[in-house]
Amino acid sequence: MPRILSESEAERFIIQLLSARGPMTTGEIEAIARKEGKRCPDETVLFLSKLRSKGKIKGELSQEKRGWLWWV
Repeated sequence: MPRILSESEAERFIIQLLSARGPMTTGEIEAIARKEGKRCPDETVLFLSKLRSKGKIKGELSQEKRGWLWWV
């Protein structure tokens, strides 16, 4: 069962992940988190949207990827 990260842990995890790997979809982020036994405090897309609205990450809908694409 995945460990639910605190807001600050999840924020750090997402920013480090996107910094290291470049732009990623919501599904790609979820898959890596699942593999590492981690989970965002909210639904992943909601948490990513919160980070975007705070200016911590960037994101936009991608027709090519058929979903949200996130980056730092």
